[in-house]
This record gives sequence, C-alpha cells and structure tokens, in this order.
Amino acid sequence: MSGPRTSTTIPGASAGNGNTRIRQRRRLIDACISALHIYGPSRTTVEKVVALADLSPGIVRFYFDSKAAMLVASLEYLAAEFEHRVMAPVAQLKDTPVAALRLLVDLYLDADIASPRKVSVWYSFWGEASSRQEYYDICGKKDDDFAALVRELIQRLIAASGAKHLDADGVALGLIGVLEILWQGFAFQSEANINRAEAVGRSLAFLRSVFPGEFAAEPAAPPRPVSTAAGARLPASAYADAKLLRAEREQLLRTAWQVLGHEAELRMAGDFLTGDLAGERVLVVRAERDRLHGFRNTCRRSPHALVAERRGHLQSAIRCATHALTYTFDGQLVEGNTPGDLTPLEITTRGRLVLARGAAPQVESRASASLWDACGEPVAGGFAERDVAADWKVLVEQWLENPQPTQHYLFPNQLVDVRPAGAVILQVTPGFPGYARLRRFDFSNEAAGKRGSRAARDVWRRETDAWVGEQVQLAESTQSGLLEAGNEPGDAGPVAPALAEFRDAITRLLEMLPARQSERGR
Repeated sequence: MSGPRTSTTIPGASAGNGNTRIRQRRRLIDACISALHIYGPSRTTVEKVVALADLSPGIVRFYFDSKAAMLVASLEYLAAEFEHRVMAPVAQLKDTPVAALRLLVDLYLDADIASPRKVSVWYSFWGEASSRQEYYDICGKKDDDFAALVRELIQRLIAASGAKHLDADGVALGLIGVLEILWQGFAFQSEANINRAEAVGRSLAFLRSVFPGEFAAEPAAPPRPVSTAAGARLPASAYADAKLLRAEREQLLRTAWQVLGHEAELRMAGDFLTGDLAGERVLVVRAERDRLHGFRNTCRRSPHALVAERRGHLQSAIRCATHALTYTFDGQLVEGNTPGDLTPLEITTRGRLVLARGAAPQVESRASASLWDACGEPVAGGFAERDVAADWKVLVEQWLENPQPTQHYLFPNQLVDVRPAGAVILQVTPGFPGYARLRRFDFSNEAAGKRGSRAARDVWRRETDAWVGEQVQLAESTQSGLLEAGNEPGDAGPVAPALAEFRDAITRLLEMLPARQSERGR
C-alpha cells in the first residue's frame, strides 16, 4: 500500500517551527484520531476527518496518498508520542528503578496519553491488526518495547533490593496487566468519571505488594538541595517530575495571564484566537457589538478541540460538526444535545494585546501588570512555535541568570523584549516532564514605517532569531546534563533576586507535594 507523503512528525522533536504545512498535517492527524475514536477504522472516512478538521477534502490528498495512508500515519503519530512522552523519560531514570517505575505509572496513566479518545483508538487498531500487517507491526512494536522496558526496570529493582526469589518476567507481566486493565476502563468512561489518582494508587499498591518497603503510599518529598538559602538550586529531579509538573500547571501557570495575540487579529465578529494555558485550551472569539469572549476550547461531549488553528474566522457560530452542536459567539448552546454552554475562561486586554488565564490568582501582581504596559500598543506581527527537549524551568532560569537591559520577565513563564522598533514576547509552557513548547510573538512599533526604523527592526529580529536559537540549544544541553548529574548540587554563586524568587516558588511546590498526595489518598 502507499505510505504517507511525508514522515511522521515526532512529538517532542524540534519540528514545531510555525510551518503551515506541518501544522496542517498535525491538524489532519488530530482530526483523524478523533474520527477513529468516534467511528472506528472501518467507518472513518476522509469526509468525516476533514469535517472535524474544518479543511477541504483536497488538502488530504496533498499530505496522504489515500485514506489508508492517513490511518497508518495517525497510528504512527500515536506510537511516536508514546515513545517520546512515556518511554524516553522513563528510560532516562533506569539507574533509579523505583523512581523510574513511579514515573512510568504516572505517564502511562496521564490524562493526555491515556485519554478515553486515544485509548479507544489504540484498541480499535489492535482489533483490526489481524487483517492489517501495518497495524500489527506498529502496535506490536509499541507493546514489545514497553514490555522490555518494564522487565528491565523490574530486573534492576530485584537486583538492587536483593529479592532474588522474584521472577522479573512474572512481575513485569503483572504490572503490565494492571495498567492494561486500567486502560480498558478508561476507554469506556468520560474524562469526568475517571479517577486517575486512584488508578495510580492501585498500580503502586501492586508494586508495593511485591516489593515491601518500596513505593510508599505517601511518597517522600523530592530530594532537597543541599543549600537552604533563598534561591538555592533545585534538585535535578525537579526537571523531570510528573507530580511537580502537575502542581506547577495548577498553581503557577494557569493563574497567570498568558498572551494569545493582538487585537488586530480579531477585527470582526467571528474572528478567533486559540492558545494553551498550560494544558487548558482556550478559544477567544470576537462577538457582535465588538465584545470579546473566552471559553475552554473543548467540545462538551468529548474532549477534542472545537477549533484547531491558532487564528481564523468562524461563520456565524461555533460548531462541533461531529456531535451536531452549535454555540453562539458568546458561548450559548443553540442546537444539539450536550451538558450545556461552553465553559467561560477569563480574558482581558492590555494595550492591544489579548490575554487569558485558566484560574484567578490568589494575589494579583501589580508588577506584572505594569510590565505588560511596557509593550505599549504595538502592531501585530509574526508568530512561531517550536518544541524544546528541556523542562520549561530550564529556559526561565536561563532568562533570569543573564538578564538583558531591554528584557522584562513576567512571572512565571514569559519574557518581553521591548525595543524602539517593537516588541517580542517569548512564552514557554510545559508539554510533559522534560519537554516544553516555546511560542514567540513579534510586534512592530507604530512608527515602524519611518526611515531607518525598518532596517533597525530587521537587524533586531535577526539578532533575536540567533539568541532564541542559542537559548534552545543551551536548554536542551542543560536538560541532558541534569539527567546525567543525578541530584548533585550545583554551584552556590550569586543569585539574582528574580531568579531566587522563581526558584523559591518551585521549592514551595516541592515541599507541598507530600501533603497533596496524602489528600488524594483519603
């Protein structure tokens, strides 16, 4: 059979460079996965996929030779995602098998990897694998590689604990069976009915029954830095910790205003912007009477995105073609059977910038508000994004260790560079432990058309391109070094106040983790 025209984009690789073709292909694959969840491989058609993607049927032929090639590409995408989001981070901790197995359980049962949508698609492909060699090869390799990794970790733990009476194959098979049963349960539930903390607890209970004394019900706090001074370096484990990442999203990132774009991108009723609030998808729409409305960019019937593109225009309403749902631009359900209206999210404007956040903060930061104002009222410019093989905190620490005179840090994850020619905003958000996404917004100054200003702007942007590239390269190199260094403390040199404040905020979350786990276990 014919294969896809282009290779499968591997999640986590540095491919997300804002390229339209890459984004369109990802959009088609995401829509194909949603169609497979709803209809299964046999009843999924090109027409159903493009309806979900809101693209023309002809665009499919540009990327895939056939429907069969598109299905295989979607399965390859899921397999690559599993490899990079589960297998790779766990394999990096093989020398500490208890920590590796904890992370494996967390990632395997994660709401993104083990969503009802993706789990049902995996089982759909397995169901047809007996008659399709391509499906069998991809699914079989994923399962074989996972089983080999689990067995290796169990074998290492048996050796480290001295429990030579245990059989590594049998224990590994038992753990895989527990995880598989939990996955089967996820496939037939809605996300709202899934208790993932309980699922993780049941998996760890199995491991605890085999290895008494390990996998305590209330895990100890992550290793603390040797120094207790303000701004002390974080332990290396903090840069690949799934539980810490969950706390960072909930308590730091979702409560902070995140830039989505420029008001000029929302000129008329129906224009929209989308963004990511650290795992919370947001949709902002210009409605009648020039009003802006922000919602959770998620279908109320199943958790797929209502709108996939970053920006665009909606004709008369917000629609979910899959479930025949129609919402007005202010989020009210006017057609279809669903739990209710779209879930509102908080949005605001600062100057001409459009911002959103997923939750109200406990304390408003006046400093952050004043820094947004430093951008003035710029003209909309370019947008780009890329994946970074490093924890989001690594990039933030780099910004704060070497601050530039024109750069302003917006706690916890954004950097604004303001020049006479315009402004650049960098926004880093976590993808999964050890990986992040970097978004870049370029804005021009109102006076950009004056003589000499265009040349100055072009020079500045070239310099910014080079600086951002260096920052990404340094972050990825640092992440690799952190994983290799274990929990050895770093140097104790001078720490800038902003860097100390950032590290102290993360340290407080680390200290809270045991109590948070205890609460989940009640």
